[in-house]
Amino acid sequence: MKRSSRIARSLQALTLAFLLPAGAGCQGWTMDYGKPAAQFEASDAVAIAQDFLGEKVSVRGEVLSVDVSNPEDCVVELQGGVTARFGAFKAAAESCTAGTVVYVDGIVKAGSSQGVTLDPAFGRDPEAPFEPQKP
Repeated sequence: MKRSSRIARSLQALTLAFLLPAGAGCQGWTMDYGKPAAQFEASDAVAIAQDFLGEKVSVRGEVLSVDVSNPEDCVVELQGGVTARFGAFKAAAESCTAGTVVYVDGIVKAGSSQGVTLDPAFGRDPEAPFEPQKP
């Protein structure tokens, strides 16, 4: 490989690193292609999720509410204190109906005895393998 090609590629990578928000590229890749570090029921999330801060998890739970009033910050609340932030994916959030059971993949952003926040989050194929952990 020519030296000029290596320098050009290095400069492109460096430029891209400065233009992307911190962690944006990796987080998007993880959401799309990464295997969940854990799978659990929403009712067990408070007891389990804190061990997976910053990692992708899969959660199954009943939808309590869906808020799409701000199309840039759509939120789905699941039983057990799970808040799934769908961001600008309004159609995905709207596909979650109160009273139904959904599967959600997300990055554990925060966890406490009060609840768990998955941000970003997105609906998951209910037919995909799901083997929930127990606390």
